[in-house]
Amino acid sequence: MSSKNDLFRIINARSPSIVEQLIAGWGSLQFSEYVNDLLKDAQKSAKPQFKEEVISALAALRSEHDREFPQFAIVTEELVVERLEQTPYFHTVNAKFPRIARRLVATWGHAAFGEYINDLLNDNRSGRQGFPEDVMLALFKLSEEHDKEFPQYVLKITDIWSLSNKIY
Repeated sequence: MSSKNDLFRIINARSPSIVEQLIAGWGSLQFSEYVNDLLKDAQKSAKPQFKEEVISALAALRSEHDREFPQFAIVTEELVVERLEQTPYFHTVNAKFPRIARRLVATWGHAAFGEYINDLLNDNRSGRQGFPEDVMLALFKLSEEHDKEFPQYVLKITDIWSLSNKIY
């Protein structure tokens, strides 16, 4: 594998106009967004804007950035669907509640996922019967998997039962 400097050199040799923004954005969410936009545009374009070696270098640089700064990694919907398709819990939810499954895909890898799951599991609207047991378990297991994979987005709920302060 090439070093970051080598990857920047490859990009600079063929597309020097984008290197400055890549270097300036390193270690930020803007870097991830910028590289993802460049790679999406390269995929969509009939006449490639970049040579294949630049596209490969951009993808490798994005992987290095995501490894070094996981809090700024952008998870594409294709990767999320591929990841969730591997778990039976997602299949359980998708079979009975496809609208909810689509929202799980849309929020996977973001702080909004924990908030959404929490809202689903703790619905306080009247007239609701709740989820079937298998779906409830599947949602809980998906929440656990998300927390393991994205610890930076673990939802921290503070209520009277979880407070560590003792009342004397």
